[in-house]
Amino acid sequence: MPKQLVMKAMKSPGWFVAVCFALWLAAHSFFAFLFVSATVAVWIKRSIKAALKEENAEDSKAPAHAVVAPGPAEANVTPIKRQYAKSAVVVPLKTGTDD
Repeated sequence: MPKQLVMKAMKSPGWFVAVCFALWLAAHSFFAFLFVSATVAVWIKRSIKAALKEENAEDSKAPAHAVVAPGPAEANVTPIKRQYAKSAVVVPLKTGTDD
C-alpha cells in the first residue's frame, strides 16, 4: 500500500490528501479507527498471500539440484589484524589541587 500510495500521489495529489484525511479522522474517531485498522489488516493479509504465491512460483521454477562450484577456500583469506589491541589510557582529572 505505501508504494501504491506514493505512485497514486505522484499521479494525483487528491489520493494523498484523501489518505491523510482518513488517518486524521481515524485519530479523532474510534469508529473511523476501527475501519482504517480493518482495511490495513486486510491489505497486509493480501500482500502476505501475494508474496507467498510469488515465492512458491519462484521455488517451483528453480532447479532442484543446483551445483555450487567450490572455490579455493584459503587462497584469498587474509588474517584479521586487531587494530586497537591496547585499551585506552585513563588520565586522572586535573582539579587544581596538589593531592
